[in-house]
Amino acid sequence: MPSVHIIGGGVAGYALARHLVQQQYAGSIKISDAQGLPYDRPPLSKSLQVEPFAPVSWYQHHGVGLIQEDVQSLQLPQSADDWVVMATGTTPKALDVPGGHHALSLHSAADAARISDVLESGMFGQRVLVIGAGLVGAEFASTAKMSGAQVTLISSSDAPLAHVLGQELAEQLHADHANHGIATLTGAVTELGPNYAMANGQRHDAELIVAAIGVEPETALAEQLGLEVDDGIVVDAQQRSASCPQVLAIGDVAREENQPRAVHWEAAMEDAAQAAATIMGTAAPKRSVPWFWSDRHEMHVETVGDFSQAASTVTRLNRRGKIQTVFGLDAKGALVSASMIDGGLMAKAAKRLIAKSATPSIEQLKDPLTGPRELGR
Repeated sequence: MPSVHIIGGGVAGYALARHLVQQQYAGSIKISDAQGLPYDRPPLSKSLQVEPFAPVSWYQHHGVGLIQEDVQSLQLPQSADDWVVMATGTTPKALDVPGGHHALSLHSAADAARISDVLESGMFGQRVLVIGAGLVGAEFASTAKMSGAQVTLISSSDAPLAHVLGQELAEQLHADHANHGIATLTGAVTELGPNYAMANGQRHDAELIVAAIGVEPETALAEQLGLEVDDGIVVDAQQRSASCPQVLAIGDVAREENQPRAVHWEAAMEDAAQAAATIMGTAAPKRSVPWFWSDRHEMHVETVGDFSQAASTVTRLNRRGKIQTVFGLDAKGALVSASMIDGGLMAKAAKRLIAKSATPSIEQLKDPLTGPRELGR
C-alpha cells in the first residue's frame, strides 16, 4: 500500500495530512512528532495556551496514525509510491554567553507550560527579562506585562523586525512598549546567572529570563539521511528534496533553491498544499502574496509582501499623527509590501494590488480617507 510518513506535527505537517484526507489519498498516512497531538505553534507566545488543530477522534476517524516519537533515524523510501515528508520545523537559537543556559526558550508546548507556571505562581510584579524583541519576544513581553509582571525587553536594535515591517513602523512599535509600561534597553547581553543578566555593563535582576533571539531550521535528521541542507532542506518548487525526489520538505525547515527561507504560518500552509499536489499528481496550487500577523498590547499588526523589494516607502498616519500603514514601492512605483496596525481590510487590498503589480498614487497611499476598496482605483 502507498504511504506518506510525515515527520513533524506543526502547521505544515497537520495541513498536509488534512489535504491528503480531503483529496481521498488511497494510501496510509502517519505523523511522527515528539509532542504527540499536532497543535498550532503561533499562539504560544500570545496566550501561552496550546491549541490542537483537531481532536484525537479526527485522526482515528480518518485513519491517520499519530506516533509520539522523536525520530532519530529513518530509511529513505524504497518505492515510488512511498513518501517521507520532513516537517521538522525549527529550534530556538541558544544564547551564546556565559550562563546562557539560565534563559528559557518559548518554542514548544512544554516551553509554554513551564513559563506559564512561572508567571502564574510568581508574585504580582515579579521581574521578567526578555532578550530579543522580534516577533516572539515582543509578543511575550506584552503577555507577561498583562499578567502583572515588571518587564524589561532587551534588543540589539531600535527597530526590531524592520526587514519585515519597514523601518518606520518597526521603530514606532518598539518605542510603543514604553507606553505600556515595558522598559526597553538597546544593547547586548554578555552574561547570565540564575536570576540576573549583564547587559551594557549593568546588572539586571529578574525572577524569569526568556531568550527569544531567533530560530534555526531543524535539519539533523535530514543531514543523517544525506539530504542537501543549506539554511534548511533544499527543495524544488514541488517541495521535493534536491537529493531524493521521494522525500519532501515543507514549512519552516524547507528552503526552495535560490530563494530565502520563509518562516511564517501562511507559507507553511501553502507548502503543505503543494506537497499534497506532488503526492497526488495534481496541478500545483497558486502561491499567494506573503502575509503574516502578530498581536501585541491589544494591537493587531499585519505585513504583506516583501519589504526587501522596496526602493521607497510611503507612510499613512492616523488621526493622532501616528503611523498606521507603511507602503513599500519598488523602483517603478509598483506596490511590493505593506505593514499596518489594526488595518481591517487593508491587508487584503494590499495583497490584491501587490499580486497585479499595481502602482497606486502617492496621494492615495497617504490619504487616510482612501479606503481599502478605493485604493488603486
